[in-house]
Amino acid sequence: MGKTNSSPNFIVEVSEMIHNKVNYLLSRFATTEWSGPAWYQVLKTKDNGFPEVVSLVYFKPIHLGHGTETELDGDKMGKLLPKVYKKFPDLKDCYLGLIHSHHNMGAFLSATDKDTAREQATNDGFFFSTVVASNRDPYDCCFTYLDRFGYSNLIEGKVDVQQPAMVVPKEWKYEATSIEKAKKKENRVTYIGGNGQLSAFGGTRGYVHGGYSGYGGYGYGSVITGVDDKNDKDKEKDEKKQLSSWDRQTEISEEELKKMEELADKFNDGEMHYHDFIEEARKECPNIDPYLYMDSMGNKDDYMW
Repeated sequence: MGKTNSSPNFIVEVSEMIHNKVNYLLSRFATTEWSGPAWYQVLKTKDNGFPEVVSLVYFKPIHLGHGTETELDGDKMGKLLPKVYKKFPDLKDCYLGLIHSHHNMGAFLSATDKDTAREQATNDGFFFSTVVASNRDPYDCCFTYLDRFGYSNLIEGKVDVQQPAMVVPKEWKYEATSIEKAKKKENRVTYIGGNGQLSAFGGTRGYVHGGYSGYGGYGYGSVITGVDDKNDKDKEKDEKKQLSSWDRQTEISEEELKKMEELADKFNDGEMHYHDFIEEARKECPNIDPYLYMDSMGNKDDYMW
């Protein structure tokens, strides 16, 4: 017998990297459920001691089920946990819970999910569980605990994906300004082709633009009016840097870039927990945004755990 509170009463924060890992697994196993242990850190509690804000710190998929079911093997868990805690000792301070997918069915707490969470409830802590999916609602979550009478209670929550605030790089602004200026010049720049028609390419064979071709002598001719773009090129050269930071303004040294590559390699090889990676990156490489750096690596397999 147990009690369920269906109103969202706490938040599970999911970092961008954890979110990317979830999406990778959902795309890799589009019609198959997967599951694994997950570690949760309570960041903020309410006055009554119950969790208010929780972070999904780490998870590891260890079982691939079928279309509608997945389960965890106790023997696998027993062998896995010592290895995980040896590699990431800080996880010992987190609550061990569960994560599993509903692939394309939408994320929701099914009756089976709730029963599983209640079975894992303890009287000396909390058991957290998160459901993920590729369609409809992407996340759902809950935690359970045993009250002083031994009854299992389930509290539902909601998931908040932590996306970094977007900062528009200077280069993007410059590119947008450039095409805006180019549009204003269109009335003053005209090319006459050999056929007497307008052509966007005064001296380039093989291009077609706006229905005017450069083949067979068409698109060739003299520029009647034009502008000297030397100043724009000089400005562009000054604006751009060979190595630049997330804001495209602060130049990154070779030493800092090399250090960032070393940290990223450690993270991708599983030698460094993502919280440690972010902390070290910000300390050792202050001019590089670690989230955008990892995102630029693309969706490679070694980007995931």
